[in-house]
Amino acid sequence: MSAKEFFSGFKKGFLNFGHNIGLIVNAILLSFVYIVGVGLTAIAARLVGKKFLETKLEKDSETYWNELNIKKRETEKYYKQF
Repeated sequence: MSAKEFFSGFKKGFLNFGHNIGLIVNAILLSFVYIVGVGLTAIAARLVGKKFLETKLEKDSETYWNELNIKKRETEKYYKQF
């Protein structure tokens, strides 16, 4: 075995090792972020009663569409909508 073959295989081995470690670390970190970020936010929102989407349809309405009524509401109510 020559030095060129050795270092070529060594390089491929390190590239594969780095790729595999990257996959493992990313999977762990993204799982943690999802569980902490999304999971805890969803639990806190349920405890507080926050609804992020309006899914209830009013009985007299035919659609989920909400009218903006931009000119009918006060300007201060638009500052902190969310």
